[in-house]
Amino acid sequence: MPGRLSRPVAIVAALLFAAASPTAAEVPAAGVWEWRLPSGFPTPRVPADNPMSEAKVELGRRLFYDIRLSGNRTQACATRNRKALAFTDGRPRAIGSTGETHRRSAMSLANVGYLVSLTWADPGLRRPEEQALVPMLGTHPVELGMGGREGEIVARLADAPRYPPLFAAAFPGEARPIRLDNVTRAIAAFERTLISGDAPYDRLVYRGEMEALDAAAWRGMRLFFSDRLACSRCHAGPAFSGSID
Repeated sequence: MPGRLSRPVAIVAALLFAAASPTAAEVPAAGVWEWRLPSGFPTPRVPADNPMSEAKVELGRRLFYDIRLSGNRTQACATRNRKALAFTDGRPRAIGSTGETHRRSAMSLANVGYLVSLTWADPGLRRPEEQALVPMLGTHPVELGMGGREGEIVARLADAPRYPPLFAAAFPGEARPIRLDNVTRAIAAFERTLISGDAPYDRLVYRGEMEALDAAAWRGMRLFFSDRLACSRCHAGPAFSGSID
């Protein structure tokens, strides 16, 4: 686990919470997002075509927990990226909404905003906006099972009373904000807020807590950064995924 995460919220409870239509007072303003980062952590890189806002993050959070994004309405993004398990599903091989067993495990979304590459299979995917399409539309293997049904995703969301005001707040000024590309933008914005910075290594490096690592971890860290193994030449940055530049 990349770090100690806050108390988990059950997916079912999150879905029930998201089911209520927001009132005007509950729809966040589309203001600039205020980062609250762990000590020493840089601001995640945000693309110019998808600036952060409170409204967009809130929309993305609701979409992340919504089973409407799966063909048979049995899974949400949160089903395979559970907060209690560092935003993984805890399985050695993931299982899609149709019961298909995948070749690989679900990668953690903790600190995804710092990752250089986003999937096991395609290292060319470098933006969460692009990666979000893979589980929704992918067919080999099937994950959420919406491949070829892009219009249905939009229709489902447009028919849900809570979403029109949330999309309008997240993407102000757009005549038709409920679009697939805005779905992925909102989910990506929410995923960039999934930041974990309280692992023992974080406490050592960013807070100077020398007692954070036990003796075995100290030995491992010395080997990791040694010239003999050179692990750190490829694994750097807050998520050990490479350079964040």
